[in-house]
Amino acid sequence: MNRGSRLHVSILALALLSMTGWAYAADEKKPAAPEMPPEMAEYMKLAQPGEHHAHMAKMVGSWKAHSKFVMAPGAPPEESDGTMTARAVLDGRFFLSEYSSTMMGQPFNGIGMDGYDNYKKKHVSIWADSMGTMVLMFEGTCTQGGKVTEMRARFEDPVTKKMTDMRTLTTVKDDNTILFEMFGPGQDGKETRMGEITYTRK
Repeated sequence: MNRGSRLHVSILALALLSMTGWAYAADEKKPAAPEMPPEMAEYMKLAQPGEHHAHMAKMVGSWKAHSKFVMAPGAPPEESDGTMTARAVLDGRFFLSEYSSTMMGQPFNGIGMDGYDNYKKKHVSIWADSMGTMVLMFEGTCTQGGKVTEMRARFEDPVTKKMTDMRTLTTVKDDNTILFEMFGPGQDGKETRMGEITYTRK
């Protein structure tokens, strides 16, 4: 084999080796992920915690609670002290709170879960306590950059058997103080302020 032939073979061998290397490298690459359908991409976007969840995250922690509730028309409010703890669950999408106090001389405990529905663009909340077996479901909105949240629930009163409206107002006074107010129908059927709870961070 002459020099020219040897050079031609060498170039061909290098070319084959290079092609083999490229093929090997291509085999090492992971297959491209299938493109996500637009509907699924939108769903995933809606599933992510956002600005409103960040506002609610400020409630995480342990709090002292002082409540004042009117138990009967014309009677002075009944006052009691208690505690509330709140923590983030489901990767910050919801916030679970546990409340413990007394009411009418009896132990009172409640559990709530609050969140923000990105699709509905509404705050959502559920509440259950040791004074009954029903679960209240609230929806509402916030103002002032998340400092004031108004929630409403409609349910059948198990005593009167009538549909009843309840409204709550949660006002963040500062990083360590929150005022919760509850409103419901009075004897005349018109909305009246039923009571309040002041939360102070421990």
